[in-house]
Amino acid sequence: MNKFSLIIAGIFGALLFQSCETDFDVTAEWQDITIVYGLLNTNDSVHEIKINKAFLGDGSLIEYAANEDSALYENLDVKLQELNKDSTVIDEFPLDTTVIHNKDTAGAFFAPDQVIYTTGRDNKVFLDDDYLYRLKIYIPARDKTVTATTGLVYNNDNHFSEDNLTIDKPSLGGFGEPTIYFSMNEDFYQTVKWNTAKNGRRYQLEIHFRFQERTQNGDIKKRTITWSSFDLKQSRSSEGGETMEIRFPHTKFYKFVADNVPYENQEKEDEVSLRIAKKIDFEISVASDVFDTYMQIYEPSQGIVEYRPEFSNVENGMGLFASRTSKTRSFVPSINVKDILNEEYTLLKFQKVDN
Repeated sequence: MNKFSLIIAGIFGALLFQSCETDFDVTAEWQDITIVYGLLNTNDSVHEIKINKAFLGDGSLIEYAANEDSALYENLDVKLQELNKDSTVIDEFPLDTTVIHNKDTAGAFFAPDQVIYTTGRDNKVFLDDDYLYRLKIYIPARDKTVTATTGLVYNNDNHFSEDNLTIDKPSLGGFGEPTIYFSMNEDFYQTVKWNTAKNGRRYQLEIHFRFQERTQNGDIKKRTITWSSFDLKQSRSSEGGETMEIRFPHTKFYKFVADNVPYENQEKEDEVSLRIAKKIDFEISVASDVFDTYMQIYEPSQGIVEYRPEFSNVENGMGLFASRTSKTRSFVPSINVKDILNEEYTLLKFQKVDN
């Protein structure tokens, strides 16, 4: 929808430079263009799909974008079908509309409320990565059917390990709750190693540092900061079974914490009386082959050439229907980490131990 609207806006912009002696009718004959965005995840039990229509008309495109009626369908019949490898339908899950209220209001399109199609929070649907999944949309007003099919990224412990997304390092260690240590020695490195998944192609490491804040008036707040500036990794194929790793100096963890824990607003920072380190999570996220292709085409350009080929895997429409998943390994910061935060980074207000 965004891409289509920008193209139309570009046409209007170009006409500003034409002679005023000739009138142009730039509104082409109307056609129904269905826009679909959906990412299935085996970790989820509720599945959500965004379905809109492209719009074109006389007048201001900004006004069209701000009006939800320009982009919404009525009375769609939407189903998620579970398929065998030979495309035989095994099961079928109806999707209905719901409204979410968290869209960023800074953009041109209507917000914060958005209509999405969902399997429903009271009807949990667990996907099986042995099967294919087809989204089937019927538009009665146009007697039109839109479909898209995707496999799932493997993340099921019932499979052989070489097919699954698995994290090998940091290791969990022995018995009890696993802990992790970061040294202040610049020669110490942390290795994060994982096994690629079948149907997965693009991999991203994120480290989440979870901690608790207590304010001067006694309030307690949970906070998480996320370190995501690691290089993207792409597997050679989507067959799974490859080994990937990322290494970084231990000291970079402390720099990340020092740069991101304090609030930019000094008054807000002054309200914090102490902090307690709770968890350090290593999360590997993986996108399917189709999702990876989409991201490569539409991610920010690094050069002056802005042409992007059109990409879609939606039949009789446009957009993306693909899959992703993630796996997380969690650790408690060791007492040594808590000591370092307390003694070497006093301005961060971390306490040594819980009490």
